[in-house]
Amino acid sequence: MKRGFCDDDDQFPAGKRISTLDLPHNPKNVQTVATALFDELHGKGRPIELKGAGDQLSWQGFSKLCETAGCDVVRARMLWNEADRDRSGYLDRHEFFLFCARQDIYPTVARMYVVVRKKNIAQKQRLMAADELFDFLDKNKDNMLSWEEFKVLCRGAGCNAKQAMVFWNATDSDESGELDRYEFRKFVSSDSIWPEMRRLYKQLQDIKIHETKEIAKLVFEELKAAAQTTNMDFKEDELSFKQFKMLCKKAGATSEEEAKRIFIQTDQDDSGFISIKEFYYFCARRSVDRSKDGLSLFLLCLWCFFWRGYGVKLALAS
Repeated sequence: MKRGFCDDDDQFPAGKRISTLDLPHNPKNVQTVATALFDELHGKGRPIELKGAGDQLSWQGFSKLCETAGCDVVRARMLWNEADRDRSGYLDRHEFFLFCARQDIYPTVARMYVVVRKKNIAQKQRLMAADELFDFLDKNKDNMLSWEEFKVLCRGAGCNAKQAMVFWNATDSDESGELDRYEFRKFVSSDSIWPEMRRLYKQLQDIKIHETKEIAKLVFEELKAAAQTTNMDFKEDELSFKQFKMLCKKAGATSEEEAKRIFIQTDQDDSGFISIKEFYYFCARRSVDRSKDGLSLFLLCLWCFFWRGYGVKLALAS
């Protein structure tokens, strides 16, 4: 009889217990859990939806999973031998899916998934904040931050000149005299500085949302109306990927992969839908306003007006 990770089916490391998520054992949920954990153990940083299926998981990655679950080495090796069905010395995605699908394994890996998911959501929010702050500070649009541009952020965070210089020297890792986006992301995402960066990011969001909220609300409502006329399912106050993809196509996104990338970035809580609040943030993003993502807020609004026959009103308004 298979026993799961440990003799105690409920064992989970201290501090890792979380509220039970609605993840009953079914193929769809197993696929979600297995994909997320495989990518986490494999060290992948790209969004799950954009990854290939040809990756392999080594014993080192698998043993890390078992260690987190509280297994000793003997039990971990036994589970590995059971999971490595083709005796290749690696687990492909299908083998790992079958492993996670086991009734004795799934409850533990599902709890692990929730922990990983929360961590990934938090990391995604930090990266989005870093990019928005970077775009706001980068006044000359050269995709680099100078010392003068960086000082603006430090003043907003309440730093004096000496503290700002310490941060600058620590962040400019290649000593180029400028900060690229990667260096700035590391700075904003660090645990010590993140609380203050989050405060500044929220202030920036509030300003930008105030400027775009009415337009964003109009677009959101018109998009829902368009979906309704085409018999497309939708949730109240949420956009599905199908709806968002239609929006992206009309607004200039050239491929489904591009639309998916933007959708993943906009769906900050990884719910699979874009709430109206997330849509406000999306429309307020500097990259959307400046068509950096291949989207034009003007074209988006133009399409929504003409969808309902408001072209004349738009022309008069402009």
